[in-house]
Amino acid sequence: MEIRTEETMAVMFADVCDSTRLYEVLGDAAALALTGECIRQIIGIAGRYGGKLVKTMGDGALFTFVSSDDAYCTAVHVQETLRGADLKVRVGFHAGPVIVADDDVFGATVNIASRLAGLASPGEVVMSRACVNALHPAYRSNTQRLNSAVVKGSADAVEIYRTLGDPENITVAVGQFQHTLEKRLGFLTLTYQGKQSRLDGSSGSMLLGRDFGCGLIVNSDWASRRHATLEIQNSRFTLTDHSTNGTFCLDDNQRLQVLKRQATFLLTSGVISLGIDPSQNQDNLIRYQFATG
Repeated sequence: MEIRTEETMAVMFADVCDSTRLYEVLGDAAALALTGECIRQIIGIAGRYGGKLVKTMGDGALFTFVSSDDAYCTAVHVQETLRGADLKVRVGFHAGPVIVADDDVFGATVNIASRLAGLASPGEVVMSRACVNALHPAYRSNTQRLNSAVVKGSADAVEIYRTLGDPENITVAVGQFQHTLEKRLGFLTLTYQGKQSRLDGSSGSMLLGRDFGCGLIVNSDWASRRHATLEIQNSRFTLTDHSTNGTFCLDDNQRLQVLKRQATFLLTSGVISLGIDPSQNQDNLIRYQFATG
């Protein structure tokens, strides 16, 4: 084995839950097809956030990311995409130095990430304190400390965190529900050509496009009449593209996503460009700014 380099990165494991039972209930062919489709979905989502697939392992996959933010966005997006699906996935990630060799990764960071994924419940995302410390504040506010545990690969106890569950799964008095939702959700401010719009827990969906019936009218030849929808889904601001040319989202970490009949979450701040790369559309950029309540 030739060791190429030692790098610092975020390492994420995603494992399909209870795959053994699937094979017993569905049979080999059907279970393999269902598990494979789930893994392909995870790989596709990870790729949108710059994730590098290191390898698949039957009912799971290992990824590396440049930052904890990218791993977090992938993990959250995976769980939201699979919500209500027949399969559940455990996700765990950790950040630190890894040894890269022969297109694989090794070291304590990898071992800890694997162990964290094993500790997660079906549909849950868990991470280490090292990852939480490196997260954007908007992401960090959506995490909760679970406990500390000594895990394989670490001589000391690792503080374990998870992403917070949906507000509808929290038992609160009816009169407190809206306040709880708004506090957890925060609000999103859109700025276009000097005019501002605000979305929060009480907002409905907003259409973006050239049509005069849109909530945000964008006067651009690149924008479709009803180009995209911004709405709240599962307590997150979700942008869905409906256009031919696509919707471009560039966040403040300079991570660019191109949506073509796809959706993404607006979890921090950045710009939205309808139909064209943001660098070529300075006059018609939509600035979005997330803030906690």
